[in-house]
Parts: sequence; C-alpha cells; structure tokens
Amino acid sequence: MSLEAQPEFLTEELIRWGARRGKACFNCGNCSAICPLAETNPFYPRQIIRYAQLGATKKILGSPAIWLCYHCGECTTMCPRQADPGEVIMSLRRWAIAQYDWTGLGKVLYRSPILSLIFYLAATVLASLVLYFFHGPMDMERVRLNLFLPTHLIDICGLSLGALVLFSLGINLYRMNFWYRSEYKSVPLDLGALLRTFWEEVVMQNRYRKCEDKSKWLMHVAIVNGFLLLFLTTALAFLLNPEGDPGKVPLFIRVLGTIGGFSLVFGASIAGWRRFTGEEVYNHFTDWIFLKLVLMAGLTGLILELLVALNLPLASYLVYALHLIVVFLLILTAPYSKFAHALYRFLAVYAFHLEKKEQATPGTAET
Repeated sequence: MSLEAQPEFLTEELIRWGARRGKACFNCGNCSAICPLAETNPFYPRQIIRYAQLGATKKILGSPAIWLCYHCGECTTMCPRQADPGEVIMSLRRWAIAQYDWTGLGKVLYRSPILSLIFYLAATVLASLVLYFFHGPMDMERVRLNLFLPTHLIDICGLSLGALVLFSLGINLYRMNFWYRSEYKSVPLDLGALLRTFWEEVVMQNRYRKCEDKSKWLMHVAIVNGFLLLFLTTALAFLLNPEGDPGKVPLFIRVLGTIGGFSLVFGASIAGWRRFTGEEVYNHFTDWIFLKLVLMAGLTGLILELLVALNLPLASYLVYALHLIVVFLLILTAPYSKFAHALYRFLAVYAFHLEKKEQATPGTAET
C-alpha cells in the first residue's frame, strides 16, 4: 500500500505541537530497544515515529499506536540524538486531537499560548458574570451555599455544559473511529474486554507500573482515581440530595469526596513538582494549565469544606464561586485537555487488546 508522504510534517508542522527536537531523529531504533511496549510490538515506537518523519498522516490518525505510549521517558533518556521520541508521541496526540475535533478550538488551544490564555480569561470572565448576576442572598450568620447559589441554577448550568461537552466528544470519537476504520476495521463491542481495560488501564494504571520511576504511576493513579471519586460523589449527591442542602449530604458521600479531593491534590502536586524540578524533559504549556486547574479544583474544594465547618460565610461564598469557575473551565475544555487524552487512550488500548486477542485466536488470522 502506498503512503501519501508529507516530509515537512515532522520538521515544520509537528514542531508547532511541541516536538521541538523530533527532526534530530535518524531512526536508529534505540527507542524500540528500550521501550517496555516493544515486548508485544518490536517496532514500537520506531514505526510510528517513522510515519511522522514521512508525514504519513492517514496512517497516524488511523493507528492506536500514538495512544499506547504512557510517556515513561525511557526512550527519551536513551536517545543518542536527544530527539525526545516521547515528546514526539505526545505531540502526535495533540495534533490528532485537533484533527478529530470538529470545532477547530483544539488547534487554537494547543498551538498558541496567547490565544489559549485569551480563551481561558474570556471563559473565566463569562462564568464570573453569571455568578455575579444570578447569585442569591448571602446569609452572613450561617453558611448557606444553596441559598447563595440556588441548586437549580447549578444543575441547569452543569447539565447543559455536560451535554454540550458530551455532544462534542461524541462527534470527535466518531471522527476518530472513522480514521481507525479507514486503516483497520470496525471495533466490535466486547463489554467484558471494555470493563477489563477500564479497570486495568484507567483505575489501576497498570502500564505505568512498568516505568522504573514509580512516582509517575503514583501520580496518575492519584489524579485519575481522585477524579473518579469526585465524579461518583457528585452524582450520588445529585441523586440523594436533590435540594442541594450541604447539611443533608450523607456522611459517606462527604468522606468519599474528601478522599477524592486529597487524592487529586496529591497527584497534581507530584506532577507539578516533577515539571518544576525538570524531571519531565519537556513541558507543553497546556500541561501546566491543566495541572494548575486540577490543583485549584482540589484545593478550593477542600478549603471550602473547612470554611463551612468553621462557619465563615463570606470566605465560603467566595471560595465556592472560585471552585465553580475552575470546575467550569475543566469541563469546558475536556474535549481538548488531558481528559480527552485519557478517553482516546482508553478506547485505543481497548481496540489494541481486541486486535491482539483476535490474532491469538486460532482460525481468525488471515492466510
């Protein structure tokens, strides 16, 4: 099969997505020699990097390979040309997300720090204005969050934003599947394999266990499970406490939410420290934005609990408003942030497992 080559893709286009040193690669194969994933694919990641050198964009978009990497950094450490193959893979992910994205916003947020900052500031101002003009009375005798910001307002805004984000992600996933089917074939639904992949790759982050540096595994486990716990507690609170009175939230939900908040802050702190000390070789500006939002979401949530317990009304209302703004930004940008990375990676690993399972089943291989 012939490839539609674009030799300038790696040397010109991909640099704008973060692969600043990728053009130094001379395809020696050291990355495949050191990569733990090469146990199941001896050409990984050399093959996908070669596709990038050739500019075989259709092959890249239609392959799960760019999502299999968990960026342990061993290939970057061993690269004799300092081409940073790990960052080439991450840049391909950013580029692919923008290609799947039907709005064009992903390209803006990933390629321009200035436009990205303007977008976040505009979204922050919009959320602040909504809270300012639609908030209720502030009881200065006792903290009453559901009076300050009526529950129905939070529910309407949250559900509307969630529906918009899910709609956008749904279209993006359809476009991803289109590219995958163009190079491979349709992915069947195997509920058992889907749940097993979710447990192993999302909840337990098993692939990160292969990294020599276990702090990366701990960091990802803490952040992912922190988000999962907070999502679970938010859903339970919505179902069990529809009036939104914080005083009526069951104790077990509050405990799970607190654990989730601490887990989020712990994981984000490790990630931030690794980047601050230079343990991460290269940091894209979007990584910093996401980490700061995650850390702020966790901290404001925990601080709010403390302020409510101490019955400090004004401080509670201000921190609550800030917390909602940060959560709004995280949800709004979910189709383009690390949330999108996690979703695409989960589905790509699922497809990869099914492909390997089919190859290992007698009578299914092509002759």
